[in-house]
Amino acid sequence: MPWRNLLLVAVAVLTGSSCAVHKPQTYRLAPAGSSHILVPPGIATADIARGSLSIKPPKGRSCAPAGDAVAVERRAGKLRLSVARDLLLKQPSGWLRQWATEFETQGCIAAGTGLDFAARILETLPLDPAAVYRLLHGDSVQQGYVELGPENRLQTQAPIMKSGKPAETNAIDIVSVAGRGNSLDVDIRSSEEVLGVETSWYALAPKTDGPGARIVTLSSERRIDGKTEAAAGPMENYFRFTPDIGFYRLIYKADLGEKGATTEIVVGAPDRVELERRTRLVLDNFDTCRVSDLSMCALIPRHVALNAVMAVTVNGAEVRVGIRGTVRGAIWQAGGPRNAEEVLPRLSVRKPCGGKLVDVDFDRGSSAILDVMLLGGEEISWK
Repeated sequence: MPWRNLLLVAVAVLTGSSCAVHKPQTYRLAPAGSSHILVPPGIATADIARGSLSIKPPKGRSCAPAGDAVAVERRAGKLRLSVARDLLLKQPSGWLRQWATEFETQGCIAAGTGLDFAARILETLPLDPAAVYRLLHGDSVQQGYVELGPENRLQTQAPIMKSGKPAETNAIDIVSVAGRGNSLDVDIRSSEEVLGVETSWYALAPKTDGPGARIVTLSSERRIDGKTEAAAGPMENYFRFTPDIGFYRLIYKADLGEKGATTEIVVGAPDRVELERRTRLVLDNFDTCRVSDLSMCALIPRHVALNAVMAVTVNGAEVRVGIRGTVRGAIWQAGGPRNAEEVLPRLSVRKPCGGKLVDVDFDRGSSAILDVMLLGGEEISWK
């Protein structure tokens, strides 16, 4: 069966999903102690402690990943997943993504659908979006990598040399590197040979011939002597992976012993299981990717800055916000009022759920919605 059909089957059999048939059909932002949580469509109250969904199991598969947070049992010819919220919230960063990868490895869901399946599990319970992100992403500056998916955009900034030739490593002197959360703050000083800078943007577009995504160019522009002009494409595309690659992580290492030089590598793999193995290889030994290897690594030159952000839609246009960005930050990034509370009477927020965008209901007399973390793919408007 073609992989697309497998994916459709995997989605169609999620009979217990909160986003499928129950009411109400909106997210609701509800207070929870000193913070707030989002109650998914179909969930009656914010204090529900256990969620569930069912799938049709493939023949001859055990389908029993380890862990009590998501219990799996066979019942009436189906696999029933019972999700315990308290146990789930005690799991380490990225745990559910790894659990879903193991579930996928066992052949219980279609290849390449593990992340989507993990998201559907999380849609069965009221949760803080920050907890959702933590369970799906094991990334941080401390752990050394950032997960990349369709919600991300990549930005490269490369120097344009007076000679017209590619820049050497010493074209930019990295003065210092500091880590904060999921980002690196890099202080740089340009060589006198640098004429300008080229900025290019890339997206992770779904593949048409298999699971995963391809990294494709969105736009390029060059700024020289204060003047910016669009370019047909980047001077160099750093993400020329082989066609079988569909899953990616951005790995970085700050080496303060070399004037704060930073090594950035995008590791690719044909599936998430192999991506995890390759990530471990590179983190254990950076020499694994001494040069760009189109079947595994894109080694970013040290004179090129690479940033990963998230894409959301604000007032009908794509806006790029930092990882772990909020509704408030997206409003500012889109040129909205600095006092974001001004848009509350007209504000609309929609989040992906079950493959479609769903309205978020919130108290317009409270600013809590403005501090909700974005996960990518949201739609925000007030005009």
